[in-house]
Amino acid sequence: MKKLLMLAALAATACTSGAKDAVTLSARLTAANEQKLPTANGAAQVTTGVEVTSVRIVIAHLRLEQESDKSETKISEGPLLLKVTGTDLGGALVQLVTANVPAGTYDKLKIDIHALKSAPSADFKDLVDRGASVLIDGTVDTKPFSFASDLEAEVEQESHFQLGGTTSNITLNLDASKWFTAADGSRLNPLDGMDATRDAILANIRASFSAFEDDNEDGIDDGQENDGGHDDGEHGRADAGDHEEPDGGHG
Repeated sequence: MKKLLMLAALAATACTSGAKDAVTLSARLTAANEQKLPTANGAAQVTTGVEVTSVRIVIAHLRLEQESDKSETKISEGPLLLKVTGTDLGGALVQLVTANVPAGTYDKLKIDIHALKSAPSADFKDLVDRGASVLIDGTVDTKPFSFASDLEAEVEQESHFQLGGTTSNITLNLDASKWFTAADGSRLNPLDGMDATRDAILANIRASFSAFEDDNEDGIDDGQENDGGHDDGEHGRADAGDHEEPDGGHG
């Protein structure tokens, strides 16, 4: 009898070891400190005189890393399309992917961005046709613009992701209020066509990412809520400098 009980216990352990839990990764467009962007007539105002009507970014890979042994766990090999339009511009969560990953504590989210050579679906066609991984449409002082780039970058976000056991969600915030604002506070005009302006906008896009555990999907870091305070805007480190590839200069 004891032998049977031992075998049953071993079988139960074998079934649960390596168990995986569903994790959702969502994204949202925000202003500073996770505030909502002002929206009207299908557009979001990201800085004075600049409104965006559509944001599309190609995400090639999503991975989680554990600090203890630097091991990586795949969330998705993509490609995924982060697409924000219409009412979603006002800060709504847009679900990117749901995947099964081993339960545990993770310390870093890695996001690979690059252009595609062929479109896996019609949603990617415009980006493929323009050789772009990033495509932002909108207006500057009511004049239409379309900012396209073949940006290749690995964006790393350090945070505390305790996944498994209950519903797990990671929220990826993009602070769009940074995109068209220079370090001195002046406006970066995506219509001026200058390389320096394009480079500054791309640097701002890379720096606008933040990621955190957000199981209740309210757009606020669960760790901040548990501490009784709100976020100061510095969830993690957006580190793309060592992985960045030069922009090809699409207009």
